Amino acid sequence: MEGGAKLQLPPEPRSVFYNPKMSVNRDLAILFARSYFPPGKEIALCDPMTGSGVRAIRYVLETERIGRVLASDRDYVAAELAHQTILLNHLNDRVSVVHSDAHKLLSEYVTRRFDMIDLDPFGSPSPFFESTLRATTDGGVIAATATDMGPLSGARPTACMRKYGVSSIKAEFEKELAVRTLAASLAAVACKLELGVNIVFSHATDHYARLYAAVNKGRKAANLTLGSLGYLTYCPGCLFRSATPAISSIRDKCTNCGATCRTGGPLWLGPIWEKRIVDSMVQATATLRSSRLAEVQKILARVQEEILAPKFYLTTGTLSSVYRVKPPSLRQLIESLRASGYEAARTHFNPTGFRTDASLRTIIDCFRMIAEKAEA
Repeated sequence: MEGGAKLQLPPEPRSVFYNPKMSVNRDLAILFARSYFPPGKEIALCDPMTGSGVRAIRYVLETERIGRVLASDRDYVAAELAHQTILLNHLNDRVSVVHSDAHKLLSEYVTRRFDMIDLDPFGSPSPFFESTLRATTDGGVIAATATDMGPLSGARPTACMRKYGVSSIKAEFEKELAVRTLAASLAAVACKLELGVNIVFSHATDHYARLYAAVNKGRKAANLTLGSLGYLTYCPGCLFRSATPAISSIRDKCTNCGATCRTGGPLWLGPIWEKRIVDSMVQATATLRSSRLAEVQKILARVQEEILAPKFYLTTGTLSSVYRVKPPSLRQLIESLRASGYEAARTHFNPTGFRTDASLRTIIDCFRMIAEKAEA
């Protein structure tokens, strides 16, 4: 069992069929579908890389908003397994499975579009962005998971440029960079099709990044999306970071310490959560059937805390290493910053990460003040 779904796995299961480590990903997908779509409308959903079929089944069983699901897999054995699992859950009247490549399937739905398409490939979803955008309704949602965190997080910059069209940088806020890189790649493809996207929810947990993007038609929507793309300047010497929408505003030297900076982009600089959706997802956890409910609640609680805080979080460990000061507990630091009148919040991206509008000098002063009080 996972959630409300009964599972039927082969005697020698392969990872392509079912990955239990991704159950939190699917839990959050259920909460999102419950929270985003209005009641009273039957949602048409596509799961073009269905594997075992558990995601498609859970959408129908646990979300009243989902009316029908079309699932597919290019692996014949996987598609057949998904079909048998659907029969086991008595959902053959609401969930259909076909043996098809995702590109081919989605190309057949450029006029009969879906309200939501959930991309869950092994690796990068970027090759599927164009066919997915063409098959999504105006106002619909694209959900996409990326497991290739090396390119997305700056560890493999050449691969990031090749797969996502983004010049990456290596920084301590790597998981946020992963989400913003993924979003920028989707946005660039959307704009070419005269479509706009807004990122309404995202998270990066375990070994993957995940986003949910609302799609809107028209040049106006595309132009607004372009306005959410920009560049990041990052100084590894003092950890100063600055975002700008114009490449002409980029500076080689850090305005804080004078060291040589790194530049990355184009990145998504717009919001990566919508407060209304997050608040609704938090409320919906009360009825979620999950063996990992505590993890889901913790992720959403952190997101709810950081949703309006500044972009590009810091970590106490990196600050401690660069400035050679003893790191305080995250709770002490946040309390100290808030007491000084600054905004400060934890982040779900990193257990020692935080967001604040305080300057680097102020943050380090808080480090030292807390250390001095502890020694007194």
